[in-house]
Amino acid sequence: MSPSAVDISVVVPCFRGETSLPELCSRLIRTLEARQSSFEVILVDDSARPSLWAVIEGLAQSDARIVGVRLMRNFGQHNATVCGFRHARGRWVVTLDEDLQNPPEEIGTLLARAEEADTDVVYGLPRVRQGPGWRSLASRLIMVIPRKVMRVGFDISAFRLISGRVAAEVARSERHDIILDIYLSWVTDRITATEVRHDHPDGLRSSYTLSRLVTVFFNLLFNYATFPLRLASVGGFFLSVLSAIAGGFVLYSRITGHITVPGWASLAVAVLFSSGVTLLGVGILSEYVARIFLQINQKPQSVVRQSTSASRLAAAETRTEPARQESLHGHR
Repeated sequence: MSPSAVDISVVVPCFRGETSLPELCSRLIRTLEARQSSFEVILVDDSARPSLWAVIEGLAQSDARIVGVRLMRNFGQHNATVCGFRHARGRWVVTLDEDLQNPPEEIGTLLARAEEADTDVVYGLPRVRQGPGWRSLASRLIMVIPRKVMRVGFDISAFRLISGRVAAEVARSERHDIILDIYLSWVTDRITATEVRHDHPDGLRSSYTLSRLVTVFFNLLFNYATFPLRLASVGGFFLSVLSAIAGGFVLYSRITGHITVPGWASLAVAVLFSSGVTLLGVGILSEYVARIFLQINQKPQSVVRQSTSASRLAAAETRTEPARQESLHGHR
């Protein structure tokens, strides 16, 4: 750990936190000061709105332990969080939402669970779920995929405690479609969870509309799960078997004289069998094409426009340079 490292880094991806960030930072500072731990708060502006950046700049000027990072445009919550990891120096890294649903006072609960379980990642799960019924149902359906891929027996949340070593490894990733929770499970299998308080402030309006939840679901389904491709392959195989059975029945009917129309039997057999084999072939090819596409896609994960700490920005770029060099060598 470098001399400039701290005990806890708090990374907050920000989208519409003009009103909530001042209170969040105040509560974070009080909570972490009470623990007598060195800390930093990294606010990542993922909104591309001047009003939010003005609030972040003001907070950074009022306390040197607050660092603001402004992205070029909206890259998404997970990409913004990983960008925050590149600026983090903590032995532990905490991620939470800007809307005050994740109480900063519960960070101690996550730390206690990490020490008790000797683990790398701890999720803070709400003791009582709140919010509209349809949103809760949609979130639970979406969580089925990461739970399956991560092989964990609990839901996941944006309130996480991550070891600095794991966060640094995740920060090396340049995938533009990164799903942080799944990537964490690729780095370590020492993942656990604990129950924490979950608030629902008055006037809270989630940025995840139904259409965005559907988009997240399909990103999870097609970027990190092979189920659709396997379904095409298995479906093609069974259709081939069914077409062979149907073809045998058609030939039998033709031989026994139940089919008298010339050419109908051979045409039916050809169409049934070729359709099944074609779908099977497309499913198999898709397995390879999907992997090739993900390897060659070079869409940027995030691009920083400015930071309230020039030295921190330079250090973050230096830390990610080895990963870029490895990527370049890999394509030669």
